[in-house]
Amino acid sequence: MMTLDEMLKEAETAYHKLQTGSLAVSIQKGDRRVDYSRANIHELRAYIDDLKSQLGISNVRRGRPAGARF
Repeated sequence: MMTLDEMLKEAETAYHKLQTGSLAVSIQKGDRRVDYSRANIHELRAYIDDLKSQLGISNVRRGRPAGARF
């Protein structure tokens, strides 16, 4: 059985592949494989966020850096 860290790494790799042009990816979720595509990438993102939460990793998504103001 995969550890949470391994599951997170696999999910993040799959997310990256979808973001960079892959049409579909599959990941292991427990004892089954789950397919994701661009159409349901939000479900994969939610899965990644859930894994991070279980691992105690902050899910803060930052926007672009703020510019200096004068």
